[in-house]
Parts: sequence; C-alpha cells; structure tokens
Amino acid sequence: MLETLTASAGVFSNPLVGMSLVMGILCVAMSALSVIKKRSGCEPELIRKALHVLMGCVTLSFPFIFKETWPVAILAIVTAITLSFVGRLKMLDSWGCVLKADGRRSYGHLCFPLGVGILYTLTAGDALFFCIPVLILTLADAVSALVGIKYGAHKYYTVDGSKSTEGSLAFFTFALLGTLIPLDLFTALPADVTLFISLIMGILAMLFEGIAWRGFDNIAIPLGAYLVLKTHIDLPAADLSVRLFMLAIILSFSIAWRRKTTLTGSAVLGVALFSYASFVIGGFAWMVLPLIVFTCYRCLMPARFQATENKHSLYAVFSVASTGLVWLVTSHFMQKPEFIYPYALAFAVHAAIIMVAHVHSRGFNSSRLRILLNGTLHSWLLLFVPFLIFAGFSLQSILLTFLAPVLIALPVLAFYLSQQDPTRSLTGKTRWFKQAVFAIIGSLAGAVPAAFIH
Repeated sequence: MLETLTASAGVFSNPLVGMSLVMGILCVAMSALSVIKKRSGCEPELIRKALHVLMGCVTLSFPFIFKETWPVAILAIVTAITLSFVGRLKMLDSWGCVLKADGRRSYGHLCFPLGVGILYTLTAGDALFFCIPVLILTLADAVSALVGIKYGAHKYYTVDGSKSTEGSLAFFTFALLGTLIPLDLFTALPADVTLFISLIMGILAMLFEGIAWRGFDNIAIPLGAYLVLKTHIDLPAADLSVRLFMLAIILSFSIAWRRKTTLTGSAVLGVALFSYASFVIGGFAWMVLPLIVFTCYRCLMPARFQATENKHSLYAVFSVASTGLVWLVTSHFMQKPEFIYPYALAFAVHAAIIMVAHVHSRGFNSSRLRILLNGTLHSWLLLFVPFLIFAGFSLQSILLTFLAPVLIALPVLAFYLSQQDPTRSLTGKTRWFKQAVFAIIGSLAGAVPAAFIH
C-alpha cells in the first residue's frame, strides 16, 4: 500500500560538492539577510523566519543530493559549531541580528541543523519520511510564528514566555497540509487513511510545537513528526479513526479542564501529549491513571494553594510523567503488562507528594503525621481503586493493592525529610527533579512484588 517517494542516487558524484553548495547558500543567506535587516529595519522575526524557510527548503533537497547519511551528519555538526560562534567571533558578529533577531535566549539556530542531521540519519535518506517532518518544520513553524505576531490575541504561557492560540491553529493547519499533500501525491494509501494520519499529525505536531521553548521545537517537531509517521502509517483506517477520536477527546478535555488546574498553557498541552502516548503504547488503563491525577490533584492540595493559577510549568509535567513514561516504554518493549503496578505507584507517589510538599521537615508531631498519612491514603484510593478495577479482583491484584500504601508512604516520608529549607521554592526545577527521584524509588520498589506476585 505504501509506495514511498524514491530519492535519486545523488545529484553530485562527489558529496563534498553538495556539502560546499549547502554551506555556501547558508553563508550568502546569512550575510544578505543581515544587510537587509540593517538597511530596512524590518520586523526582526521576519528576518529570522526568512532564514528558517530558506534553509528548510534547501534541506528538503538532501535526499536527492546525497545518497549516504554521513555528508548530512557532518553538515549538521559543522553548521551547529559555526553558528555557535556567532556573537563570540568578531567576523561573525554581523550574523547576530539574523539568528537572534528578537533578542530572546534561544538555541534554535543550533537545534535546526542538529534536528535535520538526526532525522536524516533515522530515515536513512527515505525522501517521504524525511521531507514531511522537514516540510512541517519549515512552513508550519514559520507561519505559526508570523500569525501569532500579527493576530495572536489569545495567549497561553510557556516555560520562557507565551504563544498564541491563533499561532497554534495556524501550525495545525499547515502541519495537516504538509502531511496530507505528500501522502496523497506520493503514496498509494487510501484517502481515509491519508486523512486520518494527516489530522493526527496536525494535532500532535501542534502539541510538540506548543510545549517546546528556546528553539527546541527545531528538534521536537521533526523528530516528533517522524515518530508519528513511523507509528501510524501502516495502521488500517479503523485503528486510525479510534486513535484520532481518543486524541480529540484527550485534547478537548485537557483544554476544557485547564482552568481547574494550576498549570500553564504549554503544561496542559504536555499532559495531552503524554496521555495520548500512554493510550497508544499501553492502552486505555494506562491513559486513565495520569488523567486521574491531572483531574483531581488540585482538590487534594491545601486550601490556601487551590486558588493558584498558571503557576506550575512544563517542568511539573515532566516530573510527574517521567517515571510513568519509563514504565510505559519498558512494559511495551518487554511485553510486561504487570508493570502497570509500578506505573500506578509512580503517579500515586506524585499525588501524595503534591499534597504534602508545603510541609517542611521539623521533626514529627500529630499534625504533620496526619498530613503525611492523609496524603498517602488519599493518593492510594485515588489511583488504586481504578487499578483494582482495571486489573480485575484477583488475589494477586488485591495483594498488590493493599501493599501499595507502604510503597507510597516510604518515598513520601523521604521527600518530607528532605524538605529542610523553608525558603526553597515549591515550584522550581529542583523541587520537581527531587519529586521525580522519589517517585522512581517508590515505583522501583513496587516492581519487585509485581514481578513475583504476578
């Protein structure tokens, strides 16, 4: 069914010619755009995106210029190293207004060549699997940025700033078209399969772009788009329709529920992305457990923190999802469905820590012990009643369920004892890293009985 676009054997017999041509175009483009910027004083973002689109279009030619992966890998490394010296070497100072036109701290100029190099290596030069992600990165990213600047009235916050709903919708539109048109022209896929894949791609690529910051979207978008293609292109229409339906439900619910959370806009998109990955890799039960934490965690927080709005960034989502992602992927590749137990434990530990994170360690008294006990029991009920329903009321699942409070309490107690400094931020990166570490410890402890009792 799939007849991929075939690349040529390479336009140039010597790959060094092609490499020199690409580097020459980059140097000329950088120099010309820097002159245009200084003489015209046009919108800085226009200059940056002009370079983005130009080099993206040049990149699309790689499968037809190079027949091996090593020239592209070397090009990516050399380009990234060269651009990293902009602002450090006097001879490259004039390029600074092109790469950092908006004044933000960004690594996009480094991530772009590295993302292209990694993608080309993964695709081994397959033109279709390479060009669709690059097309999305080139056009959808540029259009969304410009639409956001011109028409972005509805903002949502990210780790280092804000993006707009209008820009994200523009990204979705062009990511959809950037997938639909190549699949329709260069494959023999049925029309419904092509449409479903394109819609899924549009949504997921939009989520990858929405959660990225400081230019890391130049890696997240092409690699994420490639992953979507690899995991969806061989599926029948019936399976794709189910995935599209679940993705739409997850995204709609996450956005609708956002005002009942303390998360920023990009963090909510991160929840939707992880939940869909959980459904695709693990199944319905693996998706429900993190969504329960997302839905209920604010109600478990102390009353004085429940009014907090848009305070917890994507770092919080990374922390809570990281351990679960490890068990999700491990279970998939090792064919160990019983690993849903440490998966549930990880989210239970996170839920309990969220309830007790405000308490600083000053020894033990009845009040502090009550808070720790309530955190443990509430998180246990929240996650392990659904676990028991999904696992079935067998003797093994009942034993694991009643063992869970001990395995939740130990990392929660350890987290409490680590909270010595009352001046330390409860929303900073250090807190979320520490919380993830204790969740890993708790879930690892649960993997042992899960393996034996199962």
